[in-house]
Amino acid sequence: MPAEKQNEWWVYVIRSQATRVSEKTGKVLQGFFYVGSSTDPRRRLRQHNGELKGGARCTTKNRPHRLMAVYGPYANRSEGFRAEKALKKLRGQKRIQWTPEQSKWCRGPGVNHEWVQND
Repeated sequence: MPAEKQNEWWVYVIRSQATRVSEKTGKVLQGFFYVGSSTDPRRRLRQHNGELKGGARCTTKNRPHRLMAVYGPYANRSEGFRAEKALKKLRGQKRIQWTPEQSKWCRGPGVNHEWVQND
């Protein structure tokens, strides 16, 4: 697999594999979604999972996480952040079902990206 170019940015969606329970209904819910951007989403996933130093503080208590979708590439950090911001407007499952019809910033295969393990 060819290494990604360092100037290419990607927007990624990860999901916590830890289940949670609704305080209101007591129902078991799926894990939280997290959206981020990086030049290397696979490294960032390892950081979010605590395998490498770094990662977002809000992802530490809900480990492990799984890569659910990857969008891009984007030409630079600015484009990557704009796409990340657009994707964060969506909630839950809609973040992995993002389409170009919803936003001009949606690019790439999303859930069908080669880095996403669909099992």
